[in-house]
Amino acid sequence: MSIFDTMKNQIALALVFFGCIGQTVLNANTITVGPGKDYPSPNALYNANVLMDGDSIMIDAGIYTGNNALCAWQKNNLVIIGIGGRPHMQAEGSYIWGKGTWVFAGNNISVENIEFSGAAVPDLNGAGIRLDGSGMTVKHCFFHDNENGILTSNPGTGDILIEYSEFAYNGYGDGQSHNLYIGRVSNLIFRYNYSHHAKIGHNLKSRAKVNAILYNRIMDESDGTSSYLIDMSNGGSALVMGNLLMQGQQTDNCNMVSYALEGFGPAYDNHLYFVHNTMVNKRSPGCNFINLNSSSLGLVANNIMTGPGNLSSNPIDTMGNMKVLDPGAVGLINEAQYDYRLAANSPAINFGAVLTNPSLWNLLPDQSYVHPMSTMARMNMGQPDAGAYEYESVLAIEDEELNQFHQGLDEDKMVLFPNPASSFLSIKNRKTFEEGFSIFDTNGVEKISGHISEGIDISSLAAGLFFFKVKSIKYNKTLMIPFVKL
Repeated sequence: MSIFDTMKNQIALALVFFGCIGQTVLNANTITVGPGKDYPSPNALYNANVLMDGDSIMIDAGIYTGNNALCAWQKNNLVIIGIGGRPHMQAEGSYIWGKGTWVFAGNNISVENIEFSGAAVPDLNGAGIRLDGSGMTVKHCFFHDNENGILTSNPGTGDILIEYSEFAYNGYGDGQSHNLYIGRVSNLIFRYNYSHHAKIGHNLKSRAKVNAILYNRIMDESDGTSSYLIDMSNGGSALVMGNLLMQGQQTDNCNMVSYALEGFGPAYDNHLYFVHNTMVNKRSPGCNFINLNSSSLGLVANNIMTGPGNLSSNPIDTMGNMKVLDPGAVGLINEAQYDYRLAANSPAINFGAVLTNPSLWNLLPDQSYVHPMSTMARMNMGQPDAGAYEYESVLAIEDEELNQFHQGLDEDKMVLFPNPASSFLSIKNRKTFEEGFSIFDTNGVEKISGHISEGIDISSLAAGLFFFKVKSIKYNKTLMIPFVKL
């Protein structure tokens, strides 16, 4: 892991949760799946019964329909990747082991870039992926029109990471099946995902002992009929931070987020930290933005909550929340199109409170969701803004012209080099920028400021990730350029 990645990850638990996932296994094989490859379909590979622990499976893009899509993966530490595009497992009602399209019977399986649809079984809970083993990683996948997108058993152990994935229109419609349903496992990290339009069920349901739900877009939008946007049924230690949460007029349940309404899990550390989320409610009055167990502990802070409804169903510590009835009064870029970034005149700017971190979590967000299913660094400077975005940190995606500027398509682009750097930073095209600059750490603390010159001495900085702040004369925009100090 590079020093940049290390500094970027501010959730220390993630390093513990997933230390065992993706371990190198000696004598592992790489197996190809697709027309003309080692095996023509996932089901053919399953029937061959040749997999070993740690094997890598490369699946060619294409549509695998009916039985051809089905597979039960029974070995540990498998890595399954779609290549040449996104392979589509189109079950069309076919199922394996009575459970769905793919069954993960092994432990710590990783899957990336696969599409799942049409999972259905007689019990009405068919899943695109059914996890019966312990632990898994899901990245860049798409689950839609299944009875469940993901469904897990309840082993009481295992770490689950789900990121950069989309869940849409999953659910049988009886309220018992969901976009995804995580059972009683040790830890869940759910980040940078887009979950929407669950059919009567929840957009995210989890019974995990520890939940980190970070920087996602979870919405019903104009015609969604889900129940809860997020349901943490048995409480646990939970950090819900930096999410975009929207409840539409047609939802089945007027409450948006629930915590421990089915009782606290056994031996769980039950504290909810619900911070820096932007919530929009279009449902009728009488709703709760957060529906809490009456014995809940934790903190609800620095959120934007707009639309009718109560902040919470039961008392909990709160601070720095902007709660207003009219979404138009919040100063969002385009609330009607679900763009919840802050406009320059937003009263949410500098509205948040400075939070004290509990022992388990860092309550200062370091990312912001970028649609679809991406993220960018959030630069926190001084008094935090309420909601999922810091006004300064979203300037780099305000228009296509500036976006091209950041991607190096403009000949006047500023370049910091070397990057990483140990002693001095040099600057290319500095004349297209104002002379003044500042350097901030990831907590928004200014470390160095001055005038741009041939070389900027950074030897006094500790090793880590920093942001170089400067204003473009050409674009009249303030830019945050990341660099790493060795």
